Amino acid sequence: MKLLRAEEAARALGVQKATLYAYVSRGLLSSVEGPERQSRYRWEDIERLRLRKVGPRQAAGAALYGGLPSLSSQISSIEAGRLYYRQRPLEEFLARPDLAQLAAWLWTGQPDFPLGRLDDPEHGEEGWKGPFLPGAWQWLAHQWEADPRGWNRHSDGMCASGWRIFKTFYRRLSPHPRLHEALVATADHELNPSAMTARIAASTGANPYAVVSAALGTSSCVRHGGACQVVEALVQQSHSLGPREALLRHLKRGGDTLGFGHFLYPQGDPRARWLLSGHPQGAAWEEAGLELLGLNPSVDLALVVLGFDDPMAVFATGRTLGWVAHDLEQGQDGRIIRPRARI
Repeated sequence: MKLLRAEEAARALGVQKATLYAYVSRGLLSSVEGPERQSRYRWEDIERLRLRKVGPRQAAGAALYGGLPSLSSQISSIEAGRLYYRQRPLEEFLARPDLAQLAAWLWTGQPDFPLGRLDDPEHGEEGWKGPFLPGAWQWLAHQWEADPRGWNRHSDGMCASGWRIFKTFYRRLSPHPRLHEALVATADHELNPSAMTARIAASTGANPYAVVSAALGTSSCVRHGGACQVVEALVQQSHSLGPREALLRHLKRGGDTLGFGHFLYPQGDPRARWLLSGHPQGAAWEEAGLELLGLNPSVDLALVVLGFDDPMAVFATGRTLGWVAHDLEQGQDGRIIRPRARI
């Protein structure tokens, strides 16, 4: 449940705050108590009221751009500024970051599902040399043809392929004391662009190697997981200037706000808050973002601040758990995802 402040709700509706309050008094809209006892408004309620004015065609189009929920999924959800994995709060998994247990939970709904029995001793330690992204694509493309088991669309077969993909990606990551927490925090995030890409590919009957390859391509872009690469220069500059001064100079040069804010988290990204907690510069980044932008850090910035060798690779590896989950779930649905175009 995403909650909006009064000014945000009024802006979404295209009205003044006085009109917003009139909607409440007339029973067209309800408010809930938010932080510091201030009224908040549910995003879904705002969308329903707004879409009453635009008709079903426009409502269907808006659903593709963060409007009303448009596709059923049990894998993850965002409610009242918190992220849940199959209705269990993210913080439960972050407190004890067991990657096999999380994979089993996301893929099957059974935290004790024995993924270990799906290990393939024939392939052993495999992977590639060189940069993560091009190497991952080449490896996935090769396995698409080389591993006939990837075409086993039964649940066990898909879990086996998914576990093999995740473990291969994982072995390419450098050790880091917060690595498992970062992988848990990035495992899934509702129907984000790469998850939708995975579901579209899965709906056509693609095997897991193709599904992950398609999703990886989407996540590599700067408005998704690739944002990690964009903010690296900003964080690097902060090592000598401090977060506030580095961000201020970045903005004076016309820099963007990547690394800060998320429309589903008006009160701040809980993934970033967890990862930055205890970090020497964590509080300074939060203060700089709120002072200069009115925005909290996002998970992309947090991954870079933590100092991973390749934050984008960490993001993609964690998200692989979610992509496989969406592959499995969409396969059970059995329908092809095929939106219609309108003129």
